[in-house]
Amino acid sequence: MNNPLITIGIPVYNVESYIEKCLLSVLNQTYQNLEILVVDDLGTDKSMAIVADIQQSHSNGQLIKIVKHSQNKGLGEARNTVIENAQGEFIYFIDSDDYIEPQTIQLMVDQAVLHHTDVVIASMRKVIWGTNDELPTLQYSSYQIIEGKDAFANFVCSDLRWHIAITACNILFSREFLNTNNLRFAARKDEDSLFLSDYYSEVSCAVLLPDITYNYVIRPGSIMGNQVREHIPVAEIRERFKTDAKMTERCARLKDRSFYDVHCARVMKHKFRAVCVALRHRKRFTEPLSNREIRQELKHPATLAEILKFKRYRTFHIIFYLISVLPSFLSVGTAYVIGKMMKWI
Repeated sequence: MNNPLITIGIPVYNVESYIEKCLLSVLNQTYQNLEILVVDDLGTDKSMAIVADIQQSHSNGQLIKIVKHSQNKGLGEARNTVIENAQGEFIYFIDSDDYIEPQTIQLMVDQAVLHHTDVVIASMRKVIWGTNDELPTLQYSSYQIIEGKDAFANFVCSDLRWHIAITACNILFSREFLNTNNLRFAARKDEDSLFLSDYYSEVSCAVLLPDITYNYVIRPGSIMGNQVREHIPVAEIRERFKTDAKMTERCARLKDRSFYDVHCARVMKHKFRAVCVALRHRKRFTEPLSNREIRQELKHPATLAEILKFKRYRTFHIIFYLISVLPSFLSVGTAYVIGKMMKWI
């Protein structure tokens, strides 16, 4: 198909200040064979009233379809609702406080059709809401076609740096690819990192574009994150730990793949960052976070026998494996010292 139907998924929850700009950027695309699925996740503001007004007043309003949840389910489940209701050959996610450039979909569809891709990934910029000031962000240095079994995974796992964005937005996914591999989002915190860990190993053909097609909006106050809060709900870090535990479990499926050693190292680096966040803010959690819980976050996904066979990052793996099997107080104390040395705490 040279003109495939594209499903654009927009989860909506309490974004009344942002949703109009987001939705108009989608409706005004140069590519028009679109299905726009707006998922109402039962917010308490006027977001959906704004959506309904645009649906009625815009010349392309008929492209909008609203799917309403029976209860608030969160971003991950809202994206799953998009996948389950999509009719398009390809699916594109946009967060409802962000916006895209007019030729975004056209640029990505052209590549998807030409190369029969699983994913087309373009570059994005970060902008501060209200000022439109830009922040440094990831832009792919060149146009790249990456195809063949494990070629994309080996690209991602060439080292421990981030070679692709940690987000499900601004990617044109083949719906068949998502469904064949049963790829869905976790209904918990840090769902993008878990989804990335799941999907990149299954890609057979990807295209990377240096074109900036997506504007990731930094909301007022969000730059400081946890630093501006005097008290942080301990449930937040526990949800992150649950997501990371799932990521750890899923590593085993890759143990016979060429990139398994680096994949495990990336997972451990991700988990260690979470431990550093927990230790940095530990005194501000609303309830105590035990040493045992923190040590569990450091659980290594591979066995010691597997680690000894790794060709890359073997010393890194051995250090973190040993930390994970120490008594809880020693494990956490060692992690704290390393985190301080790395200036992550």
